[in-house]
Amino acid sequence: MKAVILFGSPRKDGNTIQLSDAFSQKLKEKGCDVRTIYLNDLNIRPCQGCLTCLPKGVCRINDDMKDIRKYISESDIIVYATPVYWFAPSSQLKLVIDRSIAFFDTEYNSRIKGKKAVTIMTCGNENDDTFSPSKDMFKRTFDLLGISYAGNVEAAGCKEKGVVNKESVERAAQIAESLV
Repeated sequence: MKAVILFGSPRKDGNTIQLSDAFSQKLKEKGCDVRTIYLNDLNIRPCQGCLTCLPKGVCRINDDMKDIRKYISESDIIVYATPVYWFAPSSQLKLVIDRSIAFFDTEYNSRIKGKKAVTIMTCGNENDDTFSPSKDMFKRTFDLLGISYAGNVEAAGCKEKGVVNKESVERAAQIAESLV
């Protein structure tokens, strides 16, 4: 089994990585091949809405998204890991989501139907409702792509680095274990 973690935080040593690492470690313990892609390190341009990608799934923009599409296509599990800024996923992750239009054909059939998705989200706010708009966007995106929403981890109150609660870290590992 293969998994790809689309890591949308600009910080590799913040709170989101703690949850992502717990998830990844559990999958690796179970023999899965896990690839983490640090989106902030890549050159990903915004979607131009031209729909050139629909016939063959190939975007006309020559950037790092071509590799991300390949890793998503090869994976059974796609993990969307992001801090929540202004009630939404990070702009790094949102670029990848927007460019996912290339996973459709000209009839809007999904090329990645049947895969499983997990979301990992952190935020500084103590209010769990902060995640609702992002979670709704993810649910709608996964439904449209024919992807099964296999679980989510939400850790609120992450104002300082390294303050993810133990329960959220355990939940990340539990969800990973449930997928294998």
